[in-house]
Amino acid sequence: MILSRRTKESIKTALAMTIAYGIALQMDWDRPYWAGFAVAFISLSTIGQSLNKGAMRMLGTLLALSVSLLIIALFVQDRWLFMVALSGWVGFCAYRMGVSKHSYFWYLAGFASAVIAFDGGTDPVNAFATAVLRAEETALGILVYTLVTTLLWPTNSRAGFEDATRALVQTQHRLYTGYREEMTGHTPEPGKPDQDKPSQDAQAIATQQVQLLAQFGANLDAALADSHEVWELRHQWRRFQRQSAALLETLERWHENSKEFGELDLEVLLPGLGAATTELERRFAEIERLLAGEALQRQPQPIDLSSDHARLQALSHFHKAAFALARTGLHRLDGLTRDQLDTVLNIKGLAVAAPGSVPASAVPSGQPGSGLLPDPDSMIAAVRIMASMWLAYLLWIYVEVPSGSSIVTTTASMGLAIATIPRLSVFTVLKPSMSTIAFAGTLYVFVMPQLSSFVGLGSMIFLIVFAIAYLFSTPQQGLTRTITLAFFVIIIGVSNQQQYNFLSVADTAVMFLMFSGVVALTSRFPFSMQPDKVFLRLLGRFFRSSEYLMSTMRWDSRSSPTRLDRWRKALHASELTTLPQKLSDWGKVVDTGVLPGTTPEQVQALTTNLQALAYRMQELLNARANPQAELLVRELLTDMRAWRLKVQGVFQRLSQDPAAGEQEAFRSGLDAAIKHLEARIRETLDK
Repeated sequence: MILSRRTKESIKTALAMTIAYGIALQMDWDRPYWAGFAVAFISLSTIGQSLNKGAMRMLGTLLALSVSLLIIALFVQDRWLFMVALSGWVGFCAYRMGVSKHSYFWYLAGFASAVIAFDGGTDPVNAFATAVLRAEETALGILVYTLVTTLLWPTNSRAGFEDATRALVQTQHRLYTGYREEMTGHTPEPGKPDQDKPSQDAQAIATQQVQLLAQFGANLDAALADSHEVWELRHQWRRFQRQSAALLETLERWHENSKEFGELDLEVLLPGLGAATTELERRFAEIERLLAGEALQRQPQPIDLSSDHARLQALSHFHKAAFALARTGLHRLDGLTRDQLDTVLNIKGLAVAAPGSVPASAVPSGQPGSGLLPDPDSMIAAVRIMASMWLAYLLWIYVEVPSGSSIVTTTASMGLAIATIPRLSVFTVLKPSMSTIAFAGTLYVFVMPQLSSFVGLGSMIFLIVFAIAYLFSTPQQGLTRTITLAFFVIIIGVSNQQQYNFLSVADTAVMFLMFSGVVALTSRFPFSMQPDKVFLRLLGRFFRSSEYLMSTMRWDSRSSPTRLDRWRKALHASELTTLPQKLSDWGKVVDTGVLPGTTPEQVQALTTNLQALAYRMQELLNARANPQAELLVRELLTDMRAWRLKVQGVFQRLSQDPAAGEQEAFRSGLDAAIKHLEARIRETLDK
């Protein structure tokens, strides 16, 4: 009988869990469920994914061991300073989860610190032994699952990585085709099949491209862990990843700027435009062909973007500027596609010299650097988890909850998990958690007392874990699967000195209900996490950043901004870059019923327009930084200042009340200002 992959993966998880329990019990270790936790959390569909997550879990546990022992050593005699230090560390880990690509490492560093600190803090003499035991059992679970998944039906990550790469490039090709059709007005010939989606679907393809970029990164990390071939070419694949991200942004900017040169006859002004767009199309096709394992059919050809000088000089100043935007976008696409094709050739062993990184001509300038820029949303997550831990701690001290300090460690672990998905409500995980507690509690009370050896216990563990892994096998069910396995391990409470008490099940249920209440409270105070309120809060931040960046337009070469001013500008530029995607994510879960007269389509359209506005703001700031802008601004100082202040006023009003609803007033005022400014610019340039 041929077993399905779903069945094989479920067997591997169940077998690894059973073996980990068996070894921990044979070694007479306390808390063998820690080894079970490791298996439950790292069991993924491929070896590479499991190895990558297992490494993060082990490293996070080792860091947690060091930090928790330090906190115990410094503050074990003062419970308030102890909690200040521990909650501060967990809050820091929550912040790092939001800004680091290794979020699981920081999750373990925070969660395991709370577990070790509370277990060791109540018995400082054995604190080191507790910490070492945690590390040993975590290592045991990781080692057992790694061996099982490597030896039994091994599933390499390389095939999934190659599929993700091809899907990414195909979507890039379709996005370029859709945007090119919008720009040139090209439509497929009648009766000719068109493999690309029509241009009106370009925005949906762009959204898909963002998702595929994230999936490519995750698949690349997994393939690096279990594929020697991918590891050997890791620098080229990382370069390809950066080029793909730059290509997406360049396509989006080119598409947005196309509205400016829509009145131009580009095919007349750029005689080589048709050949250029065809060459770009062929490069995308060649990259797809190479990644599919086929040979290169055609070498890339240089693109000629020289203009018809006589016709160009006949254009107005503004049409010349629009033409410059069009040609700059094509230059960037030329550089990026050529470099990406060279990278793929190098990966396939068909290029002698390694290509450079992303070409300077292809990367839009003025992008905010990473530096030490804070992320407000990660800060909110940190404050929220710290507040939750303090509420749980006060409940433990003053109310004497039956589960003891477990309510604090559960709040830390579950709170950090929820912090990774801020749009997730605690009540979403309440149903699977309470269902698992009831089911596992039934086994604990009625079945486990009848088991007299590990043969019976191991069989039960194997069957239940197999059933859970099989029922919740899809990636969309990953959270439910993890929660179910975790609570099953907690409730059965396997140990060599096994005792059975129904109150332990009841205590766990009460503890989880209390935890749910704590997290529900902190989701409304100090920062409300209701989707509609978060959406409006992010919208206000977007317009505040836009207002500040508009104010920097007054900077010139004669007034050097302070370091603080440059830092603030970088911070707001980063906000402008990241907020549209966050708004798009939150917009999908906004209950439009609480926003009268609003539809989901309008919310999504708003986020799309905000992304376009962000690109326009970045283009404006880049243009202001050009040396030739200085003379024009000085000549038109009064007019430019009046226009800038009017735009700032609109942004300021929207930042205070995003639902101001004065669209016509805003538009009429800005239209009048820009009309006057354009007239003054024309007069100045004519002179």
